[in-house]
Order: sequence, then structure tokens, then C-alpha cells
Amino acid sequence: MKNELPPRNDSYYRNGSIKVTEVSALTLRKLETRRKLTSNADRLVICLVGLPGRGKSFIARKLMTFLTWRGTACQIFNVGKYRREAQADMMQQMPTPSMDNDGDNSDEEKDTTNTTDENENEDEDGNNSDDNDKTSKRKTVGACDANFFDHNNPMAREIRSRAAKMAMEDMITWLRGDASKDNKPPRRASSGMMAHINKNKVAIFDATNSTAARRKWVLEELNSPAMEEGMKTGVIFVESVCDDAEMLEENFRFKVQNSPDFEGMTIDEAIDDLRKRVEKYEEQYETIQDDTQSYIKIFNLSSKLLVNHVYGKMAKVVVPSLMSWNIGSRPIYLCRAGETGTAVINSESGSEGGSISQMMSPRRGGMLGSSGLRFRDALAQFLEREGFDFAAKRESALKEAFTPSVVSTGTSVSGIAPGASSLAVGKTLPFRIHVMSSTMPRAVETATWPSLPCEVDELPNLNPLDKGDFSGMEIEEIKEKDPQWYELLEEDPFITRFPGGECYKDLIHRLETCIIDMEQQVNMVCVVSHISVLQVLIAYFRRTPIEKCASIRVPMHTVIKFTPVTGGSWSESQHALDPELPAENLAAESDEEPGPIWGDHQGSRRFSSTSSIDNFCCLTP
Repeated sequence: MKNELPPRNDSYYRNGSIKVTEVSALTLRKLETRRKLTSNADRLVICLVGLPGRGKSFIARKLMTFLTWRGTACQIFNVGKYRREAQADMMQQMPTPSMDNDGDNSDEEKDTTNTTDENENEDEDGNNSDDNDKTSKRKTVGACDANFFDHNNPMAREIRSRAAKMAMEDMITWLRGDASKDNKPPRRASSGMMAHINKNKVAIFDATNSTAARRKWVLEELNSPAMEEGMKTGVIFVESVCDDAEMLEENFRFKVQNSPDFEGMTIDEAIDDLRKRVEKYEEQYETIQDDTQSYIKIFNLSSKLLVNHVYGKMAKVVVPSLMSWNIGSRPIYLCRAGETGTAVINSESGSEGGSISQMMSPRRGGMLGSSGLRFRDALAQFLEREGFDFAAKRESALKEAFTPSVVSTGTSVSGIAPGASSLAVGKTLPFRIHVMSSTMPRAVETATWPSLPCEVDELPNLNPLDKGDFSGMEIEEIKEKDPQWYELLEEDPFITRFPGGECYKDLIHRLETCIIDMEQQVNMVCVVSHISVLQVLIAYFRRTPIEKCASIRVPMHTVIKFTPVTGGSWSESQHALDPELPAENLAAESDEEPGPIWGDHQGSRRFSSTSSIDNFCCLTP
């Protein structure tokens, strides 16, 4: 019969239907928006939305760091900066009030004789002169109090609108740029010997953008005929929503201590002024509700994300990174795998089949030597001391606030894990360490500590740069074997790919997930890897231009510690753990331009020459 249903498939709940999907008008109509948004735009604008003190500038800085590290051209256009400049110019042009001879100020002049003592007391206390200095300083930096953000203040509203237009104009100019220059392929890139650098551009429009009308204006400006010349421009709104009172209080304190708007105020005065400013914005604020737009809502700095119509290349970059960032204080430790021993092999020689011993360089799969084992034990002791200090500081801070409910996951709210124990040794530790290691045996052995048992996450992403056909060869041998490739390497060590292997630019793509994993942790993180990988990771935390990462020095048997600082950056310290080895200076900055440093080889040597390429080490990983 025509109305009979087809026979049931018993495996439907396991395998689904076996019927091939058909194209339908309904499906095409529903997916049309996704089809349009999935196409990769050469230019992207991330437009921030949110009330003051919601962490928008923190998000902007973290986005810029991450995207720049990936090799994307990125720039922040902060409307507040333009507004302060416009306000400072206007205030400097305003005439200073002065006395005249028409008698308008005669009463005030007469009264000064009766108030001399009072004024003198103010001067002695520093109040009157200090107030003048503060006012002058606030005028210089274009500081604005809460009244400036009153919607009923027409002059201030005009200045704010003008600042937004100036920022928009500069952003459009930067985005348009020179497309042919930005995407110019490197010399001789077609054969695959050099990675192609496609300079996509991402602009971050940092402002409150608090009304639907303002966001509509942003879309209209970025979709104007002038912007459509040459390349597409995508727009994603990122709204930061925060209703956590304790987090807001912390955000407010950081903002008033750093923003020029609160120059010359006490902390209490500044916070009171900021609260009044927020109230002015709340009178007009409209959260994003238009589901035809591409937007991401971040609640309480990544405790929850709502994503709408965000597809394409940037979706797999922006969304995971926004989910990973947090404002917690947790140290990240980076170190090279310990030094391996010198391998001794027996080989047959001569017609008699006599056996002789040969010394050879450490192998890719070599195990730790005596100094490497010594470093492994020193690393465990160092991390244990750091862990107890980390736990004590956390516990002290928590006692002042509240008693947390402990969650035994890697991203628990408190990061404290009482009862985290090892059945192997029966040892209870008040802290957790997220340990990440390459799959190289020497790295896994370096990250395995009998005295401090931790689960090791072995990741092939952390394996050293694949040198392909040249693996195990000295740089001099490569120069002699393939002078054409060597010339490319001298020209640009960042994008020059080893035949059958990788280049530094390739490393970035496989390390993205590792960076996100490190960023999302609230507990201590220890990464054991190799020079090439660590150079790329260090470039992220230092904000070193990624093209220069090959020049970063990573000494043996030394721990590089990165600790987050308020605002989204990282502070760095170095800890040499083997007193029997000479300490090396890890500083990236110096008067001389450092040459590239190759070598995941443990016994590598340097070549002395004026050519930067001759600073490369042996290429065995």
C-alpha cells in the first residue's frame, strides 16, 4: 500500500538509516545562511560588545596574542583611546577662566580676605594644589567622568560618535591595505620547499557597541561598496556578559588602576565613578538578540559560551581559544627533554667477523643518560616545591573568600585537589600538575617521576620538527648535498620546509591545540619537549614575532616558568636545575640580532661564521 512505512532496521539506533541523503528545498533553505558564512573571508572584524568592566580589553589582548602567534595580521582599534584623544584636544582648546576688570569677580576678590586662613589650610594639606594638578593631568590624558557617558549630554555624545567614526575609518584603511603585497607568495614556493604565507587580516573593534543601532552601523560600514573591493570582510560580534558580583568587583579594581580615565582619583572615587558610568550605559544597553548575525556570547569570562552562525576557518580558531582563557593564576613550566647517553654499538668488521665498538650520536629514540636522569630527579623536586607553594597561596586566598567545593577535574573552579594521591607510593599531594610530553622516549622518561607520580599526556604534537630527508645530518653536510635548498634556508628559516619534512610555520598548526590545552588549565602545567617546539611555544608566551622564533635559545636542563599577570600577559623566570652544567642566558632580547638555532640534538655544536645560518646546530632531533 502507498501509505505503508518502509520496514524497520533493527540497527537504526546504532548505525542510523541506510538511505542516502537527498537534496531538498527545505535543507537548502535552512543551510543557505551557513553556506554564506562558511566561505573563508580574507578579512575579519571581531566587534566586541559589553558594558564597561566586563573584560572586553582582556579578550582583545588575548585574541591578538593568539592570532598574531598563528601568523595572522591582527590589530586592536580601541574606541576609548580615540575618545580620550578627542576629549584631550577639546579640553586643551577650551579657554582658561580668568579675572577681568568689569567687576564680575569683585565679590570673590573681596571674600578672599575673609577666607585666607581656610585656603592656607587647604594648601598646607595639599588638597587645593593637588586638585589643580589632578585636574590638569586629567585634561592632558582626556579623562572623562561618568557624566560624559550620559546619553542626555549632547556634546559628549557627539565626541563619542566622532571617536567611533575615527576608529572605524582607521580600521577600514588598515583592513584594505595592499592586498597584493600582503599575500605575495615567497620566492620559489611552488615546489613545496617553502611554506606559503597568506596574510589574512583580523581587526578587533574594541568598544561597548552597546545598542542594536550601533551594531547595525558597524555592519553597514563594513559592508559598504568601498569595503567590498578586492576581498570579503566577515564580522563576528563577541559580547562579554558578566553578572558575577565578585568577578565584577575584581574587574572594576583592575580597570580603575590602569585606565587613564581615572587618572588623579583615589580607588574608591574611581570605582564609584565607574559604577555611575555603568549605570549610564545600562540605561541604553541592548544585548545581542538578532539571530541573523554572527555572534558569540561569553558569560563570566568563559564559564559559558553561546555561539550563533559562526562557521568557516576562523570558527575552529576563535571559538576554542575563547573557551580556554581564564583569569586564574597558574604557572606553566617548559623544559627540554633530558640529555641522552652516548650510544655504543657493535658491528661486524673484516672477513674474520671480528666485533668492534663504535661511538655514535644519541639516537632519536635514545634514553636518558646520567646527566639526563639527574635533571629528571631535580625537575621532580623543583616541581614539588613549586606545587606546595602554589597550593599554599591558593588555600590562603580561598580562606579569605569562601570554602570551595572541590571538583576533581583538571579545570575545577579552585584548582586545589585535596586527596589527589598516588596509590603507587601512598603519597597525598595538595596540588595537581598537568604534564604534557612528546612521544620521544627521552621526553617521556624526563616527565616520569618516581617521587612525584603524575599522569603523563604523551602527545605527538610535541614531537620535534620533522627534518625529513635531512634527519641526522649536520648543517655542513646539507649545504654540500643540496646548495639550492640551503640558499632558501639562509633566506628565510621560518618558512623553509625540510624536504619531506616540516618548517617552523608548520609547527604552529600542530601546536595550536597544545596552547589551548595549556591556557584552559587552572592547575600547574609542565611541558617536556624539544628545542624547535619550545621555541614556538616560548614565542607565544613572550609575544615574540613568530618569524623570529628560530632564534630563541632554549638551554639544556633549565626550566622556563611563565606566570600570568593581570591583563592577559605572562611573566617569565628561568631556573637552571643542574649545578654541574654551566648556566645559559635565556634572554631573547640582546644588542645583536641572534641567528637561528637548530637542534633537538642533545650534543649539538655551533659553527662560528658571519652567516646566521652557520649558527645552526646538528639537525638530529
